[in-house]
Amino acid sequence: MSKEAVTPPSTFSVSSGSYIKEIETDSRQNSIWSTLKFIIPPPYRPELSREDVENPNGDTDKMLNEMLVTGPSAWTPAEEKQVCRKTDMRILAWACIMFFSLELDRANISNVLTTDFLENNNMTTSDYNLGQTVNLICFLVMEIPSQMIIRLLGPEVWIPVMMVAWGIVAFCQAFITDRTTFLLTRALLGICEGGFIPGLVLYLTSFYKAHELAVRFAWIWGMSSLTDIVSSLLAVPILQIKNVPNWYDWQWLFLIEGLLTAVIGIATAYVLPSIRRKVISRIFTPRETAILRAKVILDDDSKAVSHERKKALSIDPLMVVKALFDPYLFPIFLLGFLGFIPSVQSNTYLTLNLRQMDFTTMQSNLLTIPSKLVVIVTMFIVSRISDKFKIRWIFPIVAAIWVIPSLVALVVLPEDADRWSRYACVTLVVGYPYFHPILIAWVSENCNNHERRALAMAWYNIFVQCGKIAGSNIYQAKDKPLYRTGNKALIGIAVAVIVVSLATRAWFGVSNKRRANKWAALTEDEKSNYIASRSMLENGRIDFQLHY
Repeated sequence: MSKEAVTPPSTFSVSSGSYIKEIETDSRQNSIWSTLKFIIPPPYRPELSREDVENPNGDTDKMLNEMLVTGPSAWTPAEEKQVCRKTDMRILAWACIMFFSLELDRANISNVLTTDFLENNNMTTSDYNLGQTVNLICFLVMEIPSQMIIRLLGPEVWIPVMMVAWGIVAFCQAFITDRTTFLLTRALLGICEGGFIPGLVLYLTSFYKAHELAVRFAWIWGMSSLTDIVSSLLAVPILQIKNVPNWYDWQWLFLIEGLLTAVIGIATAYVLPSIRRKVISRIFTPRETAILRAKVILDDDSKAVSHERKKALSIDPLMVVKALFDPYLFPIFLLGFLGFIPSVQSNTYLTLNLRQMDFTTMQSNLLTIPSKLVVIVTMFIVSRISDKFKIRWIFPIVAAIWVIPSLVALVVLPEDADRWSRYACVTLVVGYPYFHPILIAWVSENCNNHERRALAMAWYNIFVQCGKIAGSNIYQAKDKPLYRTGNKALIGIAVAVIVVSLATRAWFGVSNKRRANKWAALTEDEKSNYIASRSMLENGRIDFQLHY
């Protein structure tokens, strides 16, 4: 669901560095134009460039003001498409490189396990598992504090700091000597990386409209699968470096990839555009910059203050709890917890299952590629459809319906079934339509408040990671090698995803209908008073329609 466009208000004023919409409502104005009453605080002072000074006709703020009054008719569809194309080229492309940096340092630990890493450091598999647990705990603990730091400093400042920090820690992994140093580096890596994903997502939401986000996030998460491939390709030559005295092959891998990550982090500090600057990037003309800001604000007025920074580092426990139990966000969090378990669990055990099917080590590694390609293709297809038709709720159901037949087949196939039949079923389960980007976009557009959006992104990522932890315990050793009991559990979880999706659709639909009826029953004066006195109700406002 989305807000309907109506005739814009006729009055707009700029005062003391603040944008203030003065609403003039009539009987037809009951959507975004009648709710656009926001203030960009006086502390905001756009940075003037030489281009701005020398080109007074290119006053971005003046053009932005006029566009916010006139509405989308102030620019042409061709101009908006050009702005979106430049945003993809200048911002989204570098965001993909940043995500590549994250995934590279998260994936290389699995590459070093093919060496004598554990033996060289007098460690066991249990020590490794403990290190991964410590890393994940630290990662999750830092999710919300990192978002508060971003609200204080801004993503363009804090994200590069995080990247350089985890690059240094990743580099220092080359000097691991025992269990203690291994656990220490895993903890520090989790601390440095925690909050990066929701921070990057929050940053990107400031540059795109709601129905443009899912396919952009698909590019980001498509980079994860690509990084797995690149990481393996990089590991092959690096791990062949064995002729240096007192230096192991795995140390070179940590050293080189850690340095690469740190370099990308340093470059990000110079390359990452800031929404706070009057000239976001040199590739945008002043008019394009105004169009970029106006189209996003008119689509979601809560993003008008996305450049605003907090004056002090603080965490309001009440705000954190409210973001967690928000009745219009929690169902999406729950889908994030349940929705990916069937495929993630199958993916975790993919190479092990292939080996148990009597495929060789090389065959097992090569046979994982088709599922990665299928998941990338299906993810882009469903994300594109979701954005085009502005619908979110149905795609978790599509994914569940996709995996259930294959899971049923894995349960009922006899032990002597052809291994290629079993392989096809596992590949289809792992290569399901990955709807993670869609849920992220859904969370963003249903917040209707920038502060809530920052916390909600963190909570959503926590739920997804906890779902992975829960899923990792479904396949039990006593259920080997076919894991029939585990697959039955996965079928139950897939059915639960369908139920939650349908319930969420019904809940949001009923809520929207009630809000519309309440809003229609108000007089014009009551509507104006409501807007003035209850502007902080966020996604609970009766003049806000939930997206589904």
